[in-house]
Amino acid sequence: MTAVIGHSEDLDSADAIEEALDACAAVLAGRTAQAGLLFAGAGHDHQALMDGVEARHPGIQLIGGTTHGEFSSASVAEDSVVLMLLRAERVRFRAGVGEGARTDPGGAAGQAVTTALEGLDAPVRLCITVPEGLGVDTTALLETLSTELGRGVPVCGGLAGDQLRLEQTYQFCNGRVYTDAVPVLLFAGPLHVATGVASGWKPMGSSHRVTDATGPRVAEIDGEPVRDFWARYFGSTDLEGTPNQIAVYPEAGWGDEPSGEGMIDYYLAAPFYFEEDGRLFMQPPIPVGTRVRFADATRKQVLSGVGTSTASARASYPGEAPEAALVFSCAGRHAMLGTRVGRELDEFNASIGPDVPAVGFYTYGEICPLPGSPTPYPHGSTFVTVLIGEEA
Repeated sequence: MTAVIGHSEDLDSADAIEEALDACAAVLAGRTAQAGLLFAGAGHDHQALMDGVEARHPGIQLIGGTTHGEFSSASVAEDSVVLMLLRAERVRFRAGVGEGARTDPGGAAGQAVTTALEGLDAPVRLCITVPEGLGVDTTALLETLSTELGRGVPVCGGLAGDQLRLEQTYQFCNGRVYTDAVPVLLFAGPLHVATGVASGWKPMGSSHRVTDATGPRVAEIDGEPVRDFWARYFGSTDLEGTPNQIAVYPEAGWGDEPSGEGMIDYYLAAPFYFEEDGRLFMQPPIPVGTRVRFADATRKQVLSGVGTSTASARASYPGEAPEAALVFSCAGRHAMLGTRVGRELDEFNASIGPDVPAVGFYTYGEICPLPGSPTPYPHGSTFVTVLIGEEA
């Protein structure tokens, strides 16, 4: 597999995509790409970006979306354009998109998979998705993707962002710009895949159970109103600037006892605010009956999550060496690290190596299975690593 990247910080969209494409062309040496991933700042002319790629690589299977920041093996930036182009001898790529993600997330996900599967005659090994990032039931969306593709297919990616404006995000698929959509890129055939997921947040104390919740709103923990529970636990219900997250143990038996050292059997959910009726608004949602523990982290621990994620993926990669890496990190991590956010790239390159071409973005929620489970879960404040390469 050949994977090449171009990353431009030019604010003119037409110039930016040409710069990114020129960087890719230098390695492709006249060959046309079969697939691509494109991530860009919310202020760009996104159709101009699509048109630029299509002009050079007609019929390319490409998805992407807008971000809270762009990541590549060369740079971490905002308002930039990052492009990865892919070409393989035996791996096949197909993109599809479904619309209406807010009102019918399962239907949109199903439509995307149905479209992408057309013409594929090899088993799907990986699904990358960049769904709408505002107001979508990510759990329902992922349940459909996993069911339609089969439980053994890793589903990874991140929710599209708009630099915390919280107004409108955009998704890309095969030359068109969408909003409120679910684009997917399927990889089929002889592909090596490995994933890593870590945050740096450490669960603390004993576990508790969510006893009343509706969608993203938690009403009770251990049968106690959540606001009273939170105040008793932390001494305050002021969530502004809090590093506290909730570790969610989604599988039966997980969370009954504290996790072993280095064991990641939870995903993180972020507390946003208490509503007037006392319910706690969380993202991603936490189902009733789920075990949870509270989690905390320093900036140093947050950065350590990058190395843990990449090392985990590298250790489980079945091939000799990965040929490309995809990265999905959280907008919340970006905000917490501030001017030190570039350290994530330093940690990534130190762990995986600067010679592996990598692209990704800062998301409104990360998507990846947990170790030991084929189920894709929504994550918050997490660093997801996906390593790929064509089987020999």
